[in-house]
Amino acid sequence: MIARLLGGAAIAVAGALGATAQTVTLEAVGSIDGPANLVRAHEGHAYVAAGRTLTIYSLANPAAARREGAYTFPEEIWGFRVDGRRVYVGANFFGLGILDVSEVAEPKLIGSFKTPSQTKIGAAFGSRLAIIDHMEGVVLVDTSDVSAPIAAGSFFLDGYARDVVVSGSLAYAVDSPSGLYVFDLSLSGPLEPIGVLHIPNAPHSIEVTATASGPTLVSGAGGGDLQIYDVTDPKAPTRASTFATPGRAYRVSLLGSLAFVADGAEGIQVVDLKRPTEPKLVGNYRTRAPARDVSVGGDLVFIVVGERGAESDREVQILRFEGPSL
Repeated sequence: MIARLLGGAAIAVAGALGATAQTVTLEAVGSIDGPANLVRAHEGHAYVAAGRTLTIYSLANPAAARREGAYTFPEEIWGFRVDGRRVYVGANFFGLGILDVSEVAEPKLIGSFKTPSQTKIGAAFGSRLAIIDHMEGVVLVDTSDVSAPIAAGSFFLDGYARDVVVSGSLAYAVDSPSGLYVFDLSLSGPLEPIGVLHIPNAPHSIEVTATASGPTLVSGAGGGDLQIYDVTDPKAPTRASTFATPGRAYRVSLLGSLAFVADGAEGIQVVDLKRPTEPKLVGNYRTRAPARDVSVGGDLVFIVVGERGAESDREVQILRFEGPSL
């Protein structure tokens, strides 16, 4: 058995591999020079964060990605998410920064919000924004007036707040080391979770995927294993399984039922989650240096590669993948 089954049915987080058929192939098609720390792919562009600067690249030709625009914050970027023409950036003690990237050559700061401590990342549902404050937990912000966001509530997490992601009106947050929390941002009143799952070694970062009927998988990494959780019933999330990768999973990106895992010195691992209780390895690629972050867009995979603590020596490697229908 490849996975350690824990019951339930589907989030993914990374973690001895058995022999499985390789059904996904990956090949290098280009790269983006560093420095680089985080990468996100969105609508034909790659967004790369390094230090205090977020840089946008055109992918019209992946073999020769072209720099189009950049924005530099007063503080280091800890995390960001791209949502349409806006980018929500957690910039340490600066707080939340909201960028308008309608003109990618000239990203503009159109709003900001200072949390009590260090802001890590944000994710939006309409004019409501859930952001992570390193000490306070999940903070809800009203961006009806994007130029002057205001606080709309908060919920203290037991451990260190790590990440938040939104699918529809549902926000999923994790803290280290204790748990996964589900919030419904469409509800009025105090910010309270509608579902909680207390888990040891909770992931440091998460992603979510959904079917037409709603969110089903939340995926995360940073705790050493790929952990898979079922959030079909948001009021009762369960863990489906964990999957031990050959390296140490740092981050994961989901495309349909495929989880692309940045697995440190072992490069990229591709895990099929069609059966969440029985995840299977279906592809891998050894990167030139340890894989630190990963993002999938279309048929392209973007990987931040480089040694730990050497952001200036890192780059983004671009792979093209072919595989089964999703």
